[in-house]
Amino acid sequence: SDKGSFIVRGVTRNVDSPAAQALKARGVEMVAGDVKEPSSLSQAFAGADTAFVVVNFWDPEIGKKEGELTNAIFDQAKQAGVKHVIFSSLANVDKVSDGKINVPHFSLKAESWQYLQTLGFDAITAVEPAAYYSNWFTFFKATEEDDGTLVWTWPGKKGNAFSQFDVNTGVGPSVLAAAKDPAKYNKRSILLEGGKVSVEDVVAKISKKLGKPGRVHFEDPEKFATFFDGARELANMVKWFEDYGYYGPETDSRKHGSGKEIGGLITFDEWLESDEYKKFM
Repeated sequence: SDKGSFIVRGVTRNVDSPAAQALKARGVEMVAGDVKEPSSLSQAFAGADTAFVVVNFWDPEIGKKEGELTNAIFDQAKQAGVKHVIFSSLANVDKVSDGKINVPHFSLKAESWQYLQTLGFDAITAVEPAAYYSNWFTFFKATEEDDGTLVWTWPGKKGNAFSQFDVNTGVGPSVLAAAKDPAKYNKRSILLEGGKVSVEDVVAKISKKLGKPGRVHFEDPEKFATFFDGARELANMVKWFEDYGYYGPETDSRKHGSGKEIGGLITFDEWLESDEYKKFM
């Protein structure tokens, strides 16, 4: 509308699900569609000015198909007449490391961002999420020893603070800012970093909050890579953090402070204080 606010449309595989119904109750128009079937999204994109696109690499049915699916989604958006695409992207690990570090869930996004630049949209913006605070309770969750000590296993070194944020509160403000001012954020990346924290600091803070002893077990990355499906990808990612930082090289259009300038990014301490972590316990 002319007030600078938007009619919001959500896309879901099941418009009757409780989550979809809850959004509908808040005024969101819910439309059926599936990112795994990009052709199913034509209705979702019809008449929309702006689209926020995110594809989940970690869905077992997506994985390394992420790039081709994302590009097909962009094609659908273009055909439907969308003017501004806001895309959840990350660094091109493959390119920056000269092929030495393989982290597809970063590089595939970067390659799709390159493709997006060739399609002639009025405006395109990347938002780049840092690592999720909730990862410490999911991907990297602790195991409990017999004496109650919580142990986090980490495929890397001590002393490496890297970019993290709260995915629940940290994405919306920057996506909205970009949607309201496409010209300002055209061909720019907004880096969503709440703060940089090392694994040992994270563990000390969680341990204090839970009132339980906690420690980090620093595992050999090669050994860690054999522990579960997707473990090698995570070990490679940690190596990337150590060698290049979470975001890799900054450029004029890709600045570390960009998300902080917009606001809405909370620190790890604030996230723990909010008791949000309890959802993952």
